[in-house]
Amino acid sequence: MLGQNRMITNAANGTLANVVSFGSLAPGANTTAVPLQTQFRLWSRNRCGYHLDAQCSALTVTPNPGVTDQGGSRIALSDVGIGIAVARGSGAMPGTDSIQTGFNYNPGSVAAPGGVTPYTGRASGQATLADLTLSRTILSGSQIGTATDDSRYVAVTMTLGVVPQYFTPSTFSALITLTIANGL
Repeated sequence: MLGQNRMITNAANGTLANVVSFGSLAPGANTTAVPLQTQFRLWSRNRCGYHLDAQCSALTVTPNPGVTDQGGSRIALSDVGIGIAVARGSGAMPGTDSIQTGFNYNPGSVAAPGGVTPYTGRASGQATLADLTLSRTILSGSQIGTATDDSRYVAVTMTLGVVPQYFTPSTFSALITLTIANGL
């Protein structure tokens, strides 16, 4: 909970702490990304609306012990696409929600004809985790409700995507911090 008037929870009304695991990203003849999704809800009673900021801390990469590096490149924040979609719950006040440029796409639907990272970055309409190295507003909107209950929310689906390719064998993680604040 981030204050009396603003809250972010997962879709089951619990604290938001989701782990999204891509598992093995073995290279092959893949020409599409492996997409994974996480869903959460936003509540805000503020009359000025809200904005949702996101920041991705540095990527942590740990080489797999005992696995020979076959010359792949190390996975980078720019290899992971990120997009969001929103929908107002049936009890939410009528209003608008605006996804910021570059985050309003599904990274799992981006073609990768050469089998390598297809994402071109936020400015080109395909945001990556590299676009979140500094805190950035990714979503904003009008007032959601006058009370915080299960029927007055904005549902957010965050989709991450990675194209399996010749990465250095390793495990990787990145932390995305979401902050909801009063809009203005």
